[in-house]
Amino acid sequence: AVVSTQSTGGGRHMTNIWQGPFPKGNTEEDGFKLTSPVGSFPPNSYGVYDMIGNAWEWVEDWWTVQHSADGTPPREGEEKVKKGGSFMCTQQYCYRYRCEARTKTSADTTGLNVGFRCAKSL
Repeated sequence: AVVSTQSTGGGRHMTNIWQGPFPKGNTEEDGFKLTSPVGSFPPNSYGVYDMIGNAWEWVEDWWTVQHSADGTPPREGEEKVKKGGSFMCTQQYCYRYRCEARTKTSADTTGLNVGFRCAKSL
């Protein structure tokens, strides 16, 4: 299911994505021109913040179009997987602000719209 990225009751935005015509001008209806601080939008039903939008999440997996039959990702490669979309996503441009969205990026990327998530096992 796609989480509403526009607004919910009361007109509150649920994530940081581009508003307005891309790339001519971000209207900043969500309050942010570029990235937003963690926790600027409500958490999901699991209590996790910023799973979509804001910054692509650079993950450990190496990029491949198709995983092996058992789902094991490649052990090496030239490009990394990034997931979840960024503040530059919009219906007119990339339209990938979903948790399951994945695409590739160079392993040495320094893009403003790419980051990573710190996690801790409990």
